[in-house]
Amino acid sequence: MIDKEKYIPHIRDEDLRFLLVQILDSVEIVIRNHDIKTSDFLNLYEINETIKILHSFNNISWSTNGGYEDAERKVLIIYHDYIVADTIENPLACLKITKNTKIGNLNHRDYLGALLSLGIKREKVGDIVLHENGSYVILKKELKDFVKFNLDKVRNISISVEEIDFKDMRPLETKYKNIVGTVASLRLDNIISLALKISRTDAQNLVDLDRVYVNWALVDKNSYEIKENDVLSIRGRGRVIVDEIQGKTKKNRIHIKLKKPI
Repeated sequence: MIDKEKYIPHIRDEDLRFLLVQILDSVEIVIRNHDIKTSDFLNLYEINETIKILHSFNNISWSTNGGYEDAERKVLIIYHDYIVADTIENPLACLKITKNTKIGNLNHRDYLGALLSLGIKREKVGDIVLHENGSYVILKKELKDFVKFNLDKVRNISISVEEIDFKDMRPLETKYKNIVGTVASLRLDNIISLALKISRTDAQNLVDLDRVYVNWALVDKNSYEIKENDVLSIRGRGRVIVDEIQGKTKKNRIHIKLKKPI
């Protein structure tokens, strides 16, 4: 038996602790039964924290799969190191949802809400990627038939669902709004203030209320220093990417360029 508490004493986030215990349960099964175990969908932060623990075990290998190269949410596949990763069956499916009308606009939240209304748990669904007249939904393979037979509307708009090969995905190109300005330092509250065009005090309140994530990890310190390519997610306010940290002005402020999806 694996002493699970040995591997997670430093983890304060209760949700992350629960997840890591589940992962360690899977590791135990892989070691004992030479089985292959697949997690639910994880974000980048959860994957990184999990891999830190997996490095502690001999004879165990792992890979991640989100269905396509730039996927943000991925499953973690754990197996014995004598198994070749390419021989493992893909545990994911891609469903193409197409609106049966040109009228009405649907967004990521609409498609996710429709799936959750079927009783599907969020962790069973990966990325939802928009295309010209609908979206692609990546999910655990065991749910694909259930969704195909039960999902016929998204926000009262009639839709069709079909399974496609991942290589046939044709997502819309993400468009960004550039936000350029200067900050006194790379503190988190300064970056939020610039990104949302709000006061530094209001930015600090968002952090204090646990509404800010950096690279999918909750950050509760306004003094946290931001780096180039960091992804900031502000609950209820969207996402911002730190695109470039440039030189300093004559007044010693820092030029910075942010990108916000639109």
